[in-house]
This record gives sequence, structure tokens and C-alpha cells, in this order.
Amino acid sequence: MPRDITPLTNALDETTPGNQNDIYALLAAWNKSIEAALERGGGSRFREVMKQYHARVIDLVDVAATNEGIDWAFLKDCTDAYPPGVGDHHCSSVLANVVARCVIRTRITAGVSSIPSWALDYLAAITIDEDGDWAFESAGVYGWGVGHPDVAVIDWTVERAETEDEWAILDILEHVAFADPDAAITLLERLLRSPDVNEDIEYLGVLESPLEQDFPDFPEYWEPHTELNYSVSFTDDQLDRLLALLGDTIPADRLRYFNQDFAFDLQRAADEYGSDAPE
Repeated sequence: MPRDITPLTNALDETTPGNQNDIYALLAAWNKSIEAALERGGGSRFREVMKQYHARVIDLVDVAATNEGIDWAFLKDCTDAYPPGVGDHHCSSVLANVVARCVIRTRITAGVSSIPSWALDYLAAITIDEDGDWAFESAGVYGWGVGHPDVAVIDWTVERAETEDEWAILDILEHVAFADPDAAITLLERLLRSPDVNEDIEYLGVLESPLEQDFPDFPEYWEPHTELNYSVSFTDDQLDRLLALLGDTIPADRLRYFNQDFAFDLQRAADEYGSDAPE
């Protein structure tokens, strides 16, 4: 066994599933071993260790956090110890995944207002530069907080699109669509009508995901359908609203050109709601 991950393998051997005290030691060992792997072999060694141990570590943290219902206080302790956006540790790829799972679970089983606002703020603070790809892929679950009484998910997402890389909000838009298709159309409208947002058609690809499945692909290593009873779809009224929005905000020729690339009926959006539609 390579010596760079000895702290991790030892901690895994000593971790009892469901024991939260063991998780604090496991996270510390994970952080130390990932740092050592990067120093020893760079990106290739890092990916090797992630492939072999990432899912197992996430599963142990998840079990400890949900042993008797979701223990948000325990997760808060973990995220306070390894905060997002600071770049001085390697635990975000684990913690963002577990927090994301718990956000989705809570929305489905108890309602959006039961999600602690700090958990959504935590996901919103994840950055790809400081926390890495794995954490960033889970951070889009912030979108499941749409409609929260204390967190303005749509406002924050639009502001981010207007002031940062617009592509960063695609994941959030997709998760909003899984959580609440009507809210996703509202978010899309805010984006399309913003003078500071340049993309348009690109947003439709992520909106189509709920047409094909009931749960998102991220967070990784999780099969939510095995524990959650949930389905999502666009109603006919929502589809009509979406097509009317597209016809009003995207040139008809552009909609017709991309029609074959999407499940949404962009041809209808252009013909019935576009600028050249009959009065």
C-alpha cells in the first residue's frame, strides 16, 4: 500500500459506520492523504485515489449524518471545520456531496422551508477553483432550495449570471427544474430578459433533464430513487408558458434552426409566439 494514503486507509479501518466521532478523524485523514497524493504523483495520483476511495468516504459520512434522521448540526460542524471557497483543504468533494443529498432529501420529505439556510449558503459558496470539480458538481443542488423563505435562490442565481461566468449557473438551473419546473421557467425568464446575460438556447438543454428522469445525475454515487418517492414533469400549462417565453425572447429563426436539437417544440414556439407569428 502506497505510504501517501496510509492515514486514510488506517482511518477507514478504524471507522465504524454511523459513528460521528470516527468521521471527524476520517475527514482529517482524507485531507492529509489527498494532499500527500498530490505531492507524490500530481493529478494522476489524485484521480487514482479518488476513484478508489471517494465513494466509500462519502458513504461513511452520509451514514453518520443520516443514522437517525438528518443530523444537520453534525454536518454544520463538519463544514465549519472545512469551509468552502478557501482552498486550504480537500474535504469539499466529500462534504458537498453529503450536504447536497440531504438538501434534496429534506425538500422532498419535509418541504423546502425545512432546509437549513446555512446548507444552501454552503453550496452557494463552493467554487471550482478552490473546492474542485467534484464539489462543484454537487453545488448545483443549491437549486433545490428555490422557494426557501430565507434564501433568495432565483435572485442570487440571476445576479451570479450577470456578474460572473454564465455557464456556472447551468447546474443550478437544472436542479431548479427538478425541484420545481414552474420556478425553473421563472428563473429562465429572468435570465433571458436580463440585459447582462448573453446565453439563450444553451439553457434549454438542462431544462430537458426532467423530461427524461426524476432525479439529477449529481451528487455522485447516490441512487435517490431507492430511498425517495418522487417524480417530476412539466405540465401542459408549464410547457405552453415556456414556449411563449422562448417565442418572446429568442429570434424565431434561431428557434427554428435549433428545433431538431431539443425535445421542446421550438418550431411551435417560433410559429405561435415568435415575432413573425400571425396576429
